[in-house]
Amino acid sequence: MASSESVTHIGRYEVECLVGEGASAWVYRARDPQIGRTVAIKVLKKQSGVDQDYLDRFQREVQSAGALSHPNIVTIYDFGRADGLPYMTMEFLDEKSLEDLLSSNTILPLKRVISMALQLARALDYAHRRGVIHRDVKPANILLIGESVKLTDFGIARSVGGDDLQRTLAGTVLGTPRYMSPEQVAGYDVDGRSDLFSLGAVLYESLTRRKAFDNDNVARLMLQIMQQSPTPIAAHAPDVPTGVQRIVDKLLSKRPEHRYATGAQLALALERELEAIEIREEEAGRDKFVPLRVKLAASSAGILAALFLLCMSVVYYVESGIVKNQLFDAGTSLAKFVAVHSAVPVLDQDWVPLRLFVQDAQARNSVDYLVVTDHGEKVQASTEPNLIGKPFQLPRRTGLLVANPDVNVSSVELRDGRDIFLFDTPILFHKIEVGRIFLGIDQAGVTHVLHATLWLMALLGLFSTLTVGSLSYLFARFIARPLRALRRALQDLGAGDFDRRISDTRNDEFGALFQTYNSAVEAIQQFVLRSDKCAAPESRDLPPVVAFPVTEDVAAEVTLLVEGARR
Repeated sequence: MASSESVTHIGRYEVECLVGEGASAWVYRARDPQIGRTVAIKVLKKQSGVDQDYLDRFQREVQSAGALSHPNIVTIYDFGRADGLPYMTMEFLDEKSLEDLLSSNTILPLKRVISMALQLARALDYAHRRGVIHRDVKPANILLIGESVKLTDFGIARSVGGDDLQRTLAGTVLGTPRYMSPEQVAGYDVDGRSDLFSLGAVLYESLTRRKAFDNDNVARLMLQIMQQSPTPIAAHAPDVPTGVQRIVDKLLSKRPEHRYATGAQLALALERELEAIEIREEEAGRDKFVPLRVKLAASSAGILAALFLLCMSVVYYVESGIVKNQLFDAGTSLAKFVAVHSAVPVLDQDWVPLRLFVQDAQARNSVDYLVVTDHGEKVQASTEPNLIGKPFQLPRRTGLLVANPDVNVSSVELRDGRDIFLFDTPILFHKIEVGRIFLGIDQAGVTHVLHATLWLMALLGLFSTLTVGSLSYLFARFIARPLRALRRALQDLGAGDFDRRISDTRNDEFGALFQTYNSAVEAIQQFVLRSDKCAAPESRDLPPVVAFPVTEDVAAEVTLLVEGARR
């Protein structure tokens, strides 16, 4: 093939420009003239050991990867050869890779990192179930498209992956090996769990801004991958939830059987963590530690208070209706009584007896307001003498409460500011209206009775709420004691004290819980003792035994490192 810069055609594709070059391939942006689609073409460079078998194997892998169709996997369109070099055509995405983002020191939010890992776990699970293993999961092969991600380079990794380590050690670098799994470094056959290890290394770096395995010397780097665990995430990113840290630790387990068996299992664990983060965000501000006794007392008292307020509202509404109905019945009867006994004086226009009756009723406080008018609606007797002889004007009415032919009941406001219930009834003589009676009863008495009832209920509710809250607080303190004992025992167990037992004997559920704890610790202690008896003595001269056999070149490098350490 001509110089990478001077290439104008690859197969039927019209090359527009060179967009990238790695140790093993060139990447071009090109146009498919048949359908007018912009594509990316990756052309493998000429390398030693590339024979017909290699090319045939590469083609089979590309064909397998080309069958993948997943929203988080870059689609492969075509495969071919140009000047004897294999190439594959895939969808063109002019997007940044995760490597670009990490190298720019951009801090990714925790939810973004977990969402990214969740999408990659689903993509890998989809590929693994179809027999395709990526073998080169790394930040450079993860493209960021808004909130989504796409995994690229399926179909190339497996074909070149088997010789990656040897080529790297020989000086032909096909890509950084820092994301390889221990079994891949050792030259073992790999399965989907190898990709999950690589994803764990990517996730570790995204969370901590540090690489899980990092050394300029390739042999030392291989040794790290096979023998050493990365620094705990909490040391670099203490805000990362414990559950997420546990997921990454499991992904980076040296032995495949200790990792998640499938991408689907990993996705399920990530979904739980993402849901927990969303719940914590919703409860932000309510996540401060509050003692159980305070929570229980506050919640029980609050519920009772709310229930009491509801009951008080219902009772107040019902009682208000009953009191007003009784008052309306009494006022209606009194207004009709006055109207009946005022009929003859009004008909004879004998106003003196009526005025004396009104003055006597006012002096006895029998009524708060009373007006008698004639058939011309002129006031002839009134508790307000200044109205006599003037046309009657109804005080400002704030609401009509009862309307019927006999008596209308309204709520009105007098000129002196008092609110009264006004009973308006006609004065009849042989069913002919000869005048009207306007009798008023002050609302202050009804309001006072209702308010007194409301205050009594409020005091009862307050007393009941305080009583229930106090009892709940005491009950929670009673529960908190065994919980504290269990928490301290668990803390001692976490610190390595296998001899600690909970000696508190209780004849309840907590007693059964303590017995279960003691039995579990006893089993753990026996297991640790058996493990110690079976463990081989440690050597102070040799490094830890590697988990996997290594290739001859790596073994030679590691041997030199060990001999240097001895000297």
